[in-house]
Amino acid sequence: MDVAVLGATGDVGRQVCTQLVERRILPTTSRLQLVGRPDGASGRAVHGLRADLVDAYDEHAPLIDVAHSPDDVVADVIVVAAGATSPARAGASLDRTRLALGNREVFAGYADAIARHGSGHEVVIVVSNPVEVGVAVMARTLGAHRVVGMGAWLDTLRFRREIAAELGVRRHRVGGFVAGQHGEDAVPLWSTVRISGQDPAERERTLRHLRRGRTLDGFPREVAAAQAELVEVAAVDVGAAYRLVDTWPADLRLVARPWMTHQSGAKTATATAAATADLVEVVLDGRETVVAGQVALDGEVSLAGEPVRGVLGVPLVLGPEGWTRVLLDPLPDDESRRLQGAAAAVGASLRSAGIEDASRGGEPGEAGRAGRAGGAADPEGAGNTEDAAGVGGDREDTGTLDGSPATEPSWAAQVRGLHRPGTLTALAGVFSTRGVSFDSLTTGAVDGDGDAGTIHVTFRATPRRARALERAVTRLATVRSVVVQETTDRPASPHAHADR
Repeated sequence: MDVAVLGATGDVGRQVCTQLVERRILPTTSRLQLVGRPDGASGRAVHGLRADLVDAYDEHAPLIDVAHSPDDVVADVIVVAAGATSPARAGASLDRTRLALGNREVFAGYADAIARHGSGHEVVIVVSNPVEVGVAVMARTLGAHRVVGMGAWLDTLRFRREIAAELGVRRHRVGGFVAGQHGEDAVPLWSTVRISGQDPAERERTLRHLRRGRTLDGFPREVAAAQAELVEVAAVDVGAAYRLVDTWPADLRLVARPWMTHQSGAKTATATAAATADLVEVVLDGRETVVAGQVALDGEVSLAGEPVRGVLGVPLVLGPEGWTRVLLDPLPDDESRRLQGAAAAVGASLRSAGIEDASRGGEPGEAGRAGRAGGAADPEGAGNTEDAAGVGGDREDTGTLDGSPATEPSWAAQVRGLHRPGTLTALAGVFSTRGVSFDSLTTGAVDGDGDAGTIHVTFRATPRRARALERAVTRLATVRSVVVQETTDRPASPHAHADR
């Protein structure tokens, strides 16, 4: 399976790419697509990042590709790390409204491109802030269950770490989730905390000790007071500010420590990327796993008897097709009230960004429904239409109108490959990991210089998969060029041509 990282050269995007390769989440025959803007510095930097990753991890790096247009994004999992960020410096405050207004169009542009040119099955992980805005915009276009924000998972990992540190154990021995809005309106769900090796009575005693007689009703006031105190202390000694954080309860540390990191002039790119890589690994693993994330809800959760329709961080089940269900038992009163407050804050943030309806409002969103009905959503409102086989003719075709399986087009590929051991093995690996079998594979005569020859391959695949195969084969170190043509009864036209 393939992964695309939008905003690959930013602080977080670069870390995401590095960790995906370093942790070997992608096999060598998968493709990692680095996406930048053609008119910005990232358009140049993605080429350098690709070279740097190959230099560092050549022994186990996946095929690494570069793209400059949203229309060229082709992947099974898409990480959205593009857009503006808030400054990391002392005294800086996160202006969510300004950030939301600036990044809303970035989210919308990529969502529209994925809807037009994607398979209709991509899972999108939103990293850019405000993560709730990204989820709302992209879920409306792509469908709620295909889009998840990583903020709640990052907050969950921080919460577990703070508890583990206080108990003197490793984080993997602590369970529990954080819900709500990513950042200052995070809601630590103490009722979900589990500690390996403790029975219910022991856990209750431990949690009473950790919570120090507090409830979440006063949590927002505690957060505001903590930030004010940290500003005063950090103005004299940043190290003392961190030592002060260490004296506070675990749930307050969950919010205060990353806020202090931002105030220090550093960033939280490494932790953010680690949480993101976790979610990518879950999706690629093929099994469903319980995590936490921001998603567009449409009544799956009720608070005070009222169904939630909007974006909110919740514990959920994530797998290869996106998130499938929410796992949230009835909450204690203080947690329920705090989560209601977070939901209200998210709603206000979305409205200030000009997003009135944050719920999914259907499955998929407006652009997705238009595409599957045969008309592409037109961002200019001109009402342009595409053929019913898929938006722009590039969606996966899974069947005909009478329910019979669709016939996949036939393709012929001419691959100019180096006369080296491993060329055929690498080529076969690209096809096998994408579930495509050869109809035939033959080799032509080696050129006069004995350096390269032509490999002829015929296969059946959807247009989208054929494009992904072409891009992956082109990036093989032993391949010089690829020409792919459709060979069905329809007029044959070059599908792709790439030369190194």
